[in-house]
Amino acid sequence: MPAADILIRGTREVDWPLVRAFRIENATEHPISFGASLEHVLALTEGDWRMRARRGEQDDAASFVAIEQETGRWVGMMSAQSHDDEGEDPVLTGVYVVPEYRSRTPKVADQLMALVIQWALPRTTRLRLYVYEGSEPAIRFYRRHSFSPTGRTRPHKFAPGDLLELARPLDEAAPRDDASGSLPSSPLP
Repeated sequence: MPAADILIRGTREVDWPLVRAFRIENATEHPISFGASLEHVLALTEGDWRMRARRGEQDDAASFVAIEQETGRWVGMMSAQSHDDEGEDPVLTGVYVVPEYRSRTPKVADQLMALVIQWALPRTTRLRLYVYEGSEPAIRFYRRHSFSPTGRTRPHKFAPGDLLELARPLDEAAPRDDASGSLPSSPLP
């Protein structure tokens, strides 16, 4: 059973060995979600990892980590950048939550998403992401957070299939379909 006390904070450059270890765990457990093969992740340099960890200290990027307070174990991470090659709106990247914290209380992914959205709000009116077309649990999670398909796709770099671009408007509240606060669900077009 996961520990109940979770600390969420921005990553710092000094965290680079922990960011590296967590991303290796991610690429080992579910490489398609990370968007890079384990071989690619292992080939990244210390400078690459320092840059990724430093995103939590920058204005043009964000990187948040969820840590079990009792054990110090990293159990979730989510990042964003102010833009990418595909567009000027911020893009959500580096989303990973360890299996035992998916769909359980505390809602680590929901807490991380709230922080990324808070970071993005003063920068734009929409937040984008790319998700593998076959990652149904991830797609359901993003739909629950008001992301919807933009119609844009791009080929996955090392797996068959495409990455779907999803976007969420940030200038309006997410619609709710009942008193429980769940979002309306609908299949991807």
